Amino acid sequence: MKRVKLLLIAILLIVVPLSVFAQTGASIMEKLQATQQADSSALDIRLSLIESNGVERERRIQTLTLTENNLTSTITVFLSPASVKNTRFLTQENRSGGDDQWIFLPSIGRIKRIAASEGSGSFMGSDFSYSDMASTTYDVDEADHTLLGEETIAGRRAYFIESIPLTASDYGKTRIWVDKEHYLPLKVDFYSKDGKTLVKTLTTDSIKYMEGRWISQTV
Repeated sequence: MKRVKLLLIAILLIVVPLSVFAQTGASIMEKLQATQQADSSALDIRLSLIESNGVERERRIQTLTLTENNLTSTITVFLSPASVKNTRFLTQENRSGGDDQWIFLPSIGRIKRIAASEGSGSFMGSDFSYSDMASTTYDVDEADHTLLGEETIAGRRAYFIESIPLTASDYGKTRIWVDKEHYLPLKVDFYSKDGKTLVKTLTTDSIKYMEGRWISQTV
């Protein structure tokens, strides 16, 4: 009986560490994608733009998302201020794996298609681009995802992952910290096309449980 107990203990000591290291960068990113997917969603968002001199401008937007046949469409509607009110931005996934984007400018009453070459352009005066509005992380099959370790971000344990795109992109790489408990992005660093210079950072200040799922509340 003692020999059996010792054998079971030895097996547990071997199996538990292996299960810990079974996580990979790709498997974590796959779980992150799953937490952010929904058949439909509606969010009211407050966007604060802070200039280098400290002047802050606020914009309120609403995003409506619908997923059908594994393809997601998102429309962003600007609610305020008056200078951008009713501006609408539409992103649609296509079968080739890319995104088609259009913007409606009420000031001139026109719909403009966003060309691929314009993807890196500033979105409505913010530090983020049209491409960023489609997604701030690479899908599992769009990049090599390497798990670099674990760190603590804003008091929460997170997986630390480096993603290098498989094809030409606005960024040479991103580094993302994924919440270990809820698989939400806590922080994303975006690097220049050569992968050497940090150009912008997206941080999640708070997360919230809402209608059966965890979401990033303040970014």
